[in-house]
Amino acid sequence: MSLARDYAQHALRPVDLDEERSAWMRALLFDSLAVTLGGINRESARAARAAYGGHASQSSPSSVLGSILRLSAEDAALVNGITAHGLELDDTFEEASLHPAVVLFPALFAVAEERGASYGALLDAAVVGYDVMCDVGVVLGAAESYGRGFHPTGVAGAIGAAAALSRLLEFDESQTVDAIGLAANLAAGSLEFLSDGAWTKRLNAGHAAAVGIRATRLAAVGFVAPAAALEGRDGFLANYGEGFHADRVRPITPGDYAWRTSIKLYPCCRYMHGNIDLLLDVAAQRPDLTPADIDDVEVAVIEAGARLVSVPAEAKLRVESAVDAQFNMPFGAALALTTGTATVDQFDRAAELTGELLPLMRRVRCVTSPAVEAAFPADWTAEVRVTFTDGTVHEASTKAYRGSPGARASRQDLHAKARGLVGETCANQLWTLVEHDRSASVAALVEAMPRPESTPQ
Repeated sequence: MSLARDYAQHALRPVDLDEERSAWMRALLFDSLAVTLGGINRESARAARAAYGGHASQSSPSSVLGSILRLSAEDAALVNGITAHGLELDDTFEEASLHPAVVLFPALFAVAEERGASYGALLDAAVVGYDVMCDVGVVLGAAESYGRGFHPTGVAGAIGAAAALSRLLEFDESQTVDAIGLAANLAAGSLEFLSDGAWTKRLNAGHAAAVGIRATRLAAVGFVAPAAALEGRDGFLANYGEGFHADRVRPITPGDYAWRTSIKLYPCCRYMHGNIDLLLDVAAQRPDLTPADIDDVEVAVIEAGARLVSVPAEAKLRVESAVDAQFNMPFGAALALTTGTATVDQFDRAAELTGELLPLMRRVRCVTSPAVEAAFPADWTAEVRVTFTDGTVHEASTKAYRGSPGARASRQDLHAKARGLVGETCANQLWTLVEHDRSASVAALVEAMPRPESTPQ
């Protein structure tokens, strides 16, 4: 029995979620659509549309969300995935350190619209996608993947998308095994964007969505993949991690991974969020606080995420783009303490703000905590210690980031986030859309999808 076959059998099982988990699945979709539409005017999203705009046609089957463009399903998935990941506000599954929605929904919407699938079929396929993508990420291991320079969203996402689409397309077990194996062969995505603030992290999401479509196209006509594409000697787990670990394989309960997926409330790397939570509390408790009042800031950074947000330390003092700031714990800490907020606009203006924040950034020390490491990867905890110039010390810790399963985002949280991204009218329309009956066609939902006030071509 291969891992690909295990995943294929899971993908084809009935999906029967309880009311609470079914509602959460729709909430994840609502959040993803708001984040996607909120990111349509980012430079990377504009560039993606420009690259494929020459292939657009009203007869093309799939929509570029938030615009008038129609493309092939594969191209639409690529563009929508890039757009969805641009704000760094999309959902996260912490244990595998990856972002499911930015891969799965672009792939599923593109193919569901093309094939005339129902909304219910899309939701069930999304559950499967979350299950498989997140489980692959756990079996792979975030620390191992990061250690080899790979982005878990990009590599595990391709497999999750293939499994989800196999469900949507009603594949048999053999076709699903091949789709998963082919996606494993086509997966890609590096971390080199960290070196200079490039846009390739966003590309990794879109590429994984497109790969899922390409893999299922090939599997549908009998293109054969290796049986041990994941766990084999030269397979996926050896390529992107350190090989197969049998102790990481466990039974999957349908919908469990989606239920344990977090909503992001700040537009930056999730490894920064717990510490930002705690430092925003400091700022709220001391409304007259200034950087001159702070002598030292110590933040515990999860070791697996250090190469993303805290090392090399000197490099993190150079902020020339939003991407540089989104993966920068000293910037995030100084921003939270100085302004009491952490918004999209602030991260977009990071190069400008760094001049003001730099003195405090130099006083931020990123350390390793035994307690934080012991909880990881199942739980992402955080610890901070702020020493003030008057000699007082503030120490705080949290077992659950805001928006994580331990401090789950409420409907009010989701609406507030969406309103900030797309405006109140669009947010309300999106909520109505995701509450549609399961029998509605995805094509009709896309046709009815609202657009933000500033709509691109």
